[in-house]
Amino acid sequence: MKRRIFIALIACLSISIAQADSWSYAKKIDVENFTYGKTRIVLTTDSRKSPKYPDFLLEIFTNGKPVARIPGVHFEKLFASKDNRLFVGLSNRGIPSSAAIVFSDTGKITLLVQHGLAEFDYCSKSVTLERLWFDENNPSVRFQIGEMEPKPGIYLRSCDGKEIELAKTVQNAYAKAAKDSR
Repeated sequence: MKRRIFIALIACLSISIAQADSWSYAKKIDVENFTYGKTRIVLTTDSRKSPKYPDFLLEIFTNGKPVARIPGVHFEKLFASKDNRLFVGLSNRGIPSSAAIVFSDTGKITLLVQHGLAEFDYCSKSVTLERLWFDENNPSVRFQIGEMEPKPGIYLRSCDGKEIELAKTVQNAYAKAAKDSR
């Protein structure tokens, strides 16, 4: 009798875990626009063909002219430097796999990091969707860029409340992924 109850509990738990990481987008196209000075950033999620695996697109426009189209990138949070020339997009989601992107108002990508290839110090992680590595409620992003900065970089708050520098965090995440793959 105890064995049957134990097996039933395990089966229910397995079903709950599998369902907790399921997803489907509505069959539609979603467009988010962000404007910072002369730069407009457009994020498109097109799930009309595939609600399970939609197409993602990042577009960058400067002075109304398209300067970059980057497929497969999406983020929930976007931040701009004080002069609106450098941007960082951050994501705690596993679909698509983009975790962080740094790009300029001219469309030049200086950093593109993907969950899976980089293994961050996650506070929470599900099979596919959740990849909690930064504090999305209070990310405290600040750009410390320029030759006169004593500690240059892009700083943000990790999911456990610590201030981290993005490039160093990414290096550590790639090193951790390489170590874990051995």
